[in-house]
Amino acid sequence: MRVLIADDSSIVRERVAFLLTELKEVEIVGQAQDVPDTIKSVTRLKPDVVILDMQMPGGSGMDVLEKIKEDKPSPIVMMFTNSPYAQCRQRCMELGADYFFDKSTEAEKLLDALKERVGYSA
Repeated sequence: MRVLIADDSSIVRERVAFLLTELKEVEIVGQAQDVPDTIKSVTRLKPDVVILDMQMPGGSGMDVLEKIKEDKPSPIVMMFTNSPYAQCRQRCMELGADYFFDKSTEAEKLLDALKERVGYSA
């Protein structure tokens, strides 16, 4: 499974990349730090999964989500945010997000969802 990590924080990108090293079925094909770079990376790299932050320079994760879900087939999008508010979750789901996780409390759930997608068994 090819994964793109999009977050404006290099620390978060590194932490997520480190978490994903546990899954040998996952290949990190790229990282992006702002909205324009994320959209270009999705178009160029064709990832299976995009782990997407909500707040990034050049727009928002919702802008990216809306744009990349226009194309079919579109990647699986896992919103990974510090804005876990119900209205944000609802809007992201309306725009086509496949998952929505709170960075501060649900990192393990993000990993579990990826494990499930790749059929990982411990």
